[in-house]
Amino acid sequence: MNCKNSSSNAGLLLAGFFALTVFLCQSCKKPGSLPDSGAQASGTAKPARIISLAPAHTELLYALGLGEQVLAVSNYCQYPPEVNSLPRVGALLDPNLEAILRLQPDYVLLYAKQAALAEQLRRLGLRPLLMPGNKLADIYESIELLGQSFEQQEQAQSLLTNMRQRFARLQSSRPVNISSPGVLLVVWRERGLGTLKNISVAGNDGFYSEMLQAIGAKLLPADMKLEYPSLGPESILLLNPDIIIEIAPELAAKEPAALQNAKDDWRRLPELKAYQNKNIYILTDDFMALPSARCIMAAEKLAETIAQAQAQAAP
Repeated sequence: MNCKNSSSNAGLLLAGFFALTVFLCQSCKKPGSLPDSGAQASGTAKPARIISLAPAHTELLYALGLGEQVLAVSNYCQYPPEVNSLPRVGALLDPNLEAILRLQPDYVLLYAKQAALAEQLRRLGLRPLLMPGNKLADIYESIELLGQSFEQQEQAQSLLTNMRQRFARLQSSRPVNISSPGVLLVVWRERGLGTLKNISVAGNDGFYSEMLQAIGAKLLPADMKLEYPSLGPESILLLNPDIIIEIAPELAAKEPAALQNAKDDWRRLPELKAYQNKNIYILTDDFMALPSARCIMAAEKLAETIAQAQAQAAP
């Protein structure tokens, strides 16, 4: 994405991520299955030319030192800044197959559950590299897969070690003798002054849920089977969270008043503990919405936010 449009693009990115997540959840194939056995690139005589159709995969490629091999990216890729100079070839749900074919890549990265798109690419003589899903465990698996596929095993292991060490530090620094706060994590909702509509929250998604578990927080609603359930104001009142965290990268470049307005929307529910204790937080960092290597930064940001909320609520 062009960095000049980063605020609006961040909103599209977040919406696109959760639309894709729903799409992948409804697919029949198992997460992380890699049916395309011919998609290994190791042993090639020259560096592979790669097209990435997902922002998360693009970030991983660059994190592994494979940026120079990236030929083109999706319309939603915006990190690292180097991708701004690359050609755009649509997105996972609506790829520009003509543009992809014209570039003649060696590999096209997409999710393992996108069997129909993978077959389309094969019919065009292209080779898909099928990636795991968006859960925290899938990110680790994706790093290992890319490292193996493109002969970057050492870089992959270094990245994995760094991430695991930082997660371990988060777990070891959890406060003891303090009850776990109930956290409602809003991943998307309809915007508008005084509006609390179409609220999607993190449930059993294996991404935010795993991060919150690692830092010792209790995700609400608890024991939820759905990955991103929709909740109305009445349901949120019943949950009565200690802390409300909104993931809103689309507000990153807005005036401070926009963030305050987003918090003020919750005045509709003055009975909430989170509202009464001023423990409503709007997180606008772009890495908060992407299941990629920077997920550790998202976990650290969540831990920092929750620690701030607990300190504020302390008598």
